[in-house]
Amino acid sequence: MSRLYHIYNLLIIITILCLSTTRAESVNPTDLPMPRSAWHPSGEIKTTDRQPQTPTEETTTIRRRTIVTASTSTTTGMPKPFDTLSYNFANSSTCIDFFAKWRANTTISNCNAISLLIENSNAFFHTLNSAPATTRILDTSCSADVSQCASIMTALAADLLQPDNCGDDYEHGNSVVKGTYRDLVAYEPIYRATCLTNPSTTDYCFVDAVSNATAPDDYSVYLMPLGTPLTGGDVPTCNKCLKATMELFSGWARRDGQSLDSTYLPSAKIVNAHCGGGFASTNITVGSADVRAGAGLAVPLPKLAFVTVMALVLGVMLTGLF
Repeated sequence: MSRLYHIYNLLIIITILCLSTTRAESVNPTDLPMPRSAWHPSGEIKTTDRQPQTPTEETTTIRRRTIVTASTSTTTGMPKPFDTLSYNFANSSTCIDFFAKWRANTTISNCNAISLLIENSNAFFHTLNSAPATTRILDTSCSADVSQCASIMTALAADLLQPDNCGDDYEHGNSVVKGTYRDLVAYEPIYRATCLTNPSTTDYCFVDAVSNATAPDDYSVYLMPLGTPLTGGDVPTCNKCLKATMELFSGWARRDGQSLDSTYLPSAKIVNAHCGGGFASTNITVGSADVRAGAGLAVPLPKLAFVTVMALVLGVMLTGLF
């Protein structure tokens, strides 16, 4: 009788748990919010629904330049992403329309996301030949509100994958769509890396990298958040800029869903082989931090059938304990 009583109580407890499909789990806010729609029915970006984010503090000797806040006029002449994109880049007409929609949205374009320009802008590529012109672009990009723009880019990435937008093309491996999603997610690590400055010269580290004709691999470091790791033949300059950039990337490599969770460690090992052990941190667990926002996140419980089977198994085990 005692054994049946304990089994009965166990089944009651498990049944009560299963009546709710979700539970509240307290999680710490991160710099990347859970993706959600950014659009009003009118086609404009929502402003009241954006969740403010606490900027990540970077404990390095590299500092961001003090620059004026961007205004609409400062974006004049800025390179645009996909300036040579073919009209029929996707199979779905809704995806093509979605690209046209977000590219024309000034709320998005005013963020001047470098992550969207590095591999998708012919104008930006040619600008890299001029250090002053590249500096002006970074002055504008780095003056954007990184927390607000990170929210916008993350929400846009989520909208991109919707079936009514570009979801089907993404699932079928469309390179433009998959690359755009990756670049949107990489907005903040690219922002923070390209806005670092050399403490000795106050120049942007990124400008130093693209201007260093004797060390072209310095530029390759900035492709890591976009899914391209360093290779065995790469020999970036071992300086404070590289060390600070790798330190920054090591933090973002811990974020689940970032390309850095697969590109950072192999790249760090190459850097250490060239610059010395410990130059770049390798004692990290990549992809270990879930990308979630706020507390009280709903997390699904196990399926009812699974719990029931487990209850029966435990019941059989308990019959031998009481």
